[in-house]
Amino acid sequence: MQFPKLLLGWLLLLLLVATGCDRDQIDVAANTDFPPSILSATPSADGRVVAGDFDIRVAFADGTVSPLQSATVTLLDSAMTEITSVTRQLSGIQDSLVIQGSEFGAANLGVGVYNMTISVTDAKGQTTEQSFSFEISNLPFPANEEAVYIAGAFNGWEPSSNQLTLVGPNMWEIEGVDLQGGEWKLVDGPAFGGEDWGDSDCDGFMESNQNGGNENTACGFPSGLVDIRFNDQTLSYTVAPQVTFASATMSLYLLGTFNTFSGGEYQLDLTGDNTWSLDEIELSPGDQFKFAEMPDFQGTNYGDDDNDGVAQVGGSNITVADSLQAGIYSVTFNDRTLAYSIEFLRPTYTSIGILGNATPGAWTTDVNLQRNNQGFFQTVIALKDGAVKFRADDSFDLNWGGSDFPEGTAVVGGSDIAVTPGTYLVTFDPEGLTYSFVPAEIGIIGNALNGWETDVNMVATDSLGEYTVDVTLKEGAVKFRVNDSFDYNWGGTEFPSDTAVYNGSDIPSTPGDYTVTFNVNTLIYSFE
Repeated sequence: MQFPKLLLGWLLLLLLVATGCDRDQIDVAANTDFPPSILSATPSADGRVVAGDFDIRVAFADGTVSPLQSATVTLLDSAMTEITSVTRQLSGIQDSLVIQGSEFGAANLGVGVYNMTISVTDAKGQTTEQSFSFEISNLPFPANEEAVYIAGAFNGWEPSSNQLTLVGPNMWEIEGVDLQGGEWKLVDGPAFGGEDWGDSDCDGFMESNQNGGNENTACGFPSGLVDIRFNDQTLSYTVAPQVTFASATMSLYLLGTFNTFSGGEYQLDLTGDNTWSLDEIELSPGDQFKFAEMPDFQGTNYGDDDNDGVAQVGGSNITVADSLQAGIYSVTFNDRTLAYSIEFLRPTYTSIGILGNATPGAWTTDVNLQRNNQGFFQTVIALKDGAVKFRADDSFDLNWGGSDFPEGTAVVGGSDIAVTPGTYLVTFDPEGLTYSFVPAEIGIIGNALNGWETDVNMVATDSLGEYTVDVTLKEGAVKFRVNDSFDYNWGGTEFPSDTAVYNGSDIPSTPGDYTVTFNVNTLIYSFE
């Protein structure tokens, strides 16, 4: 039954060529036209809020082709009797709806289960709806769990002996625990049997056994007393050596236009006596923010009425000056003197590309580089005789050149880089201002060939950037990669032909003898 599928694939390919379709335009439209999304809601599904005056906050997002138009939020009691229903107009690709507690008498609502329905519509009439329940409780802060415990090798896997304390919204903490370098988990009660959480891949986020199981947290935390914090909304956690720094506030968060003035994403760390620090945050001119004791403005918050670098309790929003450059900043705050500072670390870019008369796009069309996990930008490209430059955001407003090849120091606005024809793994570091062009060997690998350890090297053809090889495939999958390493690889979802994706999924294959062709410039592959 493979022949009809193969024939259909080639007919579709011929249709695209014949009609002159621009694949990039098709992809852009498809990727920016989708129904509206409900990003977050406070109160959250199955969550808890503290009895008293609380606000309802719902954040929405949509694509540029069909921006947001309106949303309705309805609050009901346990008997599904309506308490309030608010409809408001929205705009853009991200917006929010806030209902102040005073509008629906939040302070007078009793402890118990309540319900909320959310409906959002975009400019094309596409609608997304969500319904859920939440609880108004007597906990000191809103939280999803009633209790959290920790169990591990250090306490004989008996969670009842070590209970965490709710110290802020969704934030649980236990101080002075010695993990003894062993494995551990968080548990929703004094004994196993309900929900528990572990971090199997040590990425700082717990996984729940309610979502398909998890493993113990075995991330090499050393012996010695540590303080552990766990957010039962985001499932993020921290393990920090116990310190004795003085502080006038229990915790500190940065809330601003970049997070709709809500959430625990930007939590500052106590790094010295009364000194709080946030290592990195992306800021742009005109952004506004405040320092707050809690991630939802419960407790004390700090602004700056005079914009002089010294905050006041309850002061005005702090505005990032128009004279500052958009980029990544570090932020510090002293909770005793109320002095604060923001320090520029590095610029941000939507994209960094390479272009020139040695590239397929000449001096008009960039080949975008991919950012790897070391913060460098990379691509694989076949170059002809000529020169290249690097630039940001498809504009020469910020560009880099150099005088050396195959590696050298980049210079802002520098000269064109003369290159030698060939296929290269290109690496560019816009912070360290270095670049390199390393000859790239293209291989195909997978369990449909010789397993995932050994490449079958491909051979360059006369067509720029094109490589080919004859192989026999068995049941399984394959990928393309560079220089016998998965540091730079391509995958895909379709067989026998498609456009490859950087670091994409394994390409499923059908057994047989094939001539494989792959072009590193166009990323089109085929198995014939």
